[in-house]
Amino acid sequence: MQENLAIASVPMQEWGALYGAEEALRVGTVFQDLNKPFFAAPSDGTDGCSCGCGAGKAAQERERMMAKIQETSFALDDVRLYLDTHPDDRQGLAFFKKVLAERKTLLLAYAQQFYPLTVDCIADLYEKNPASDCYCWQKGPMPWEGACV
Repeated sequence: MQENLAIASVPMQEWGALYGAEEALRVGTVFQDLNKPFFAAPSDGTDGCSCGCGAGKAAQERERMMAKIQETSFALDDVRLYLDTHPDDRQGLAFFKKVLAERKTLLLAYAQQFYPLTVDCIADLYEKNPASDCYCWQKGPMPWEGACV
């Protein structure tokens, strides 16, 4: 005879209140109902780059834009996961479309001001300037080069 140690029952998630992108990235979910912290981590109160690189205004702007891209990308991924199990949720789909457009705008603005982050960014740059002969990857630091991005 086989014994069961436990039988899990997981309620179906419903659409509810959302965090803003910055808060969502900090707490780990865009959905307020899913924020069930298991422990409280102390905050060191620091924001932005703490590597001591002496970032100037351009680097600070790059950091600000990169943070916004990360926040928006996180919100997009979280809602995409929700839509995997709730494909007919109109509120979820509307939010997904809104955040997807926002992310695309942010990536293009970043690529125009600094360097492309994705191959789609390069395509967008070429679309805006078909005569460009710059592949542009070499403009940005590689992750292993220690940039604060």
